[in-house]
Amino acid sequence: MLLTEAIEALCIATRVNGRSARTVESYRQKLMPLLTFVGNVPVEMITVDDLRRYIADLMDPRTLYAGHPSHRQVEGTLSPFTVASHVRACRRLFNWLVEEDRIETSPMRRIRTPQPKRREPKGIIRQDFLALLETTEGGSLDDLRDRAIIFFLADTGCRVGGLCGLQVQDVNLGDRLAVLTEKGEKTRLVPFTKTTVQAIQDWLEVRPQDKGPALFVGLGNRAKDTLSRNGVETMLKRRAKRAGITGPVNPHAFRHGFARDFLLDGGDLGTLADLLGHTSVLVTKEFYGIFTIQELQVKHDRHSPVAQIFRDIEEGYE
Repeated sequence: MLLTEAIEALCIATRVNGRSARTVESYRQKLMPLLTFVGNVPVEMITVDDLRRYIADLMDPRTLYAGHPSHRQVEGTLSPFTVASHVRACRRLFNWLVEEDRIETSPMRRIRTPQPKRREPKGIIRQDFLALLETTEGGSLDDLRDRAIIFFLADTGCRVGGLCGLQVQDVNLGDRLAVLTEKGEKTRLVPFTKTTVQAIQDWLEVRPQDKGPALFVGLGNRAKDTLSRNGVETMLKRRAKRAGITGPVNPHAFRHGFARDFLLDGGDLGTLADLLGHTSVLVTKEFYGIFTIQELQVKHDRHSPVAQIFRDIEEGYE
């Protein structure tokens, strides 16, 4: 099997297994540079040395292997996170080829995924969340819809695609649960608080009835019935500008903020992984277990055994 055939077969299998079109396209995009580097060779001919040279070239194509005919595939130096994503795509390809009995062993088995340096937190902070909410207190149609959106994003940590795909029938206000469909066909239940229930109820009381089944719809005569991802991002940017917010307020910042605050307040990684729809706590830890040193100090003071011992002594539980 040639490398082009293997990449296409992986993409087809990924889609058939229920992953989203965006995930499929991500695999294809991240594996094309490998094809450019090694050529359209039979997959069984690709060695661990080939892959190490390829990854080194991704890390710094300006100085490493600059004489390679295909080094111009990369403009400048990729970020460590982008390099790591390419390595994960390669690992998935060759592991899949082993699963399909196309090759006996994966040449990626001896290659570790680069671990980028610790990133700064990207989540929305509580002060900015509250400032956004203040811009929705006017009581207009836009205000009530946007207030419900902001509460739902902050309260569930959902992906923006899941939010935009919500239909009215997907939300059970009595049980405080919503059925989210994210990343293709994957569905999951997410809980939310009574505060969010009230915000959604307020929105449903004024939501236009001629807009189809979507929970959050476009407004105005020419607006689409379903609010798009870009529509949500534009709304948040507009309100952030009105509130004078300079920190991150994009939909994914709410997901980061939810995860950060959940862990800071004593929640565990396993439960957080379930709430975020992750199949592994390792994914949750890598992408969302990121704190500033000040946040770590707060978490340490709250949960340190020494702090707990002296709290118990002060409260008479010695």
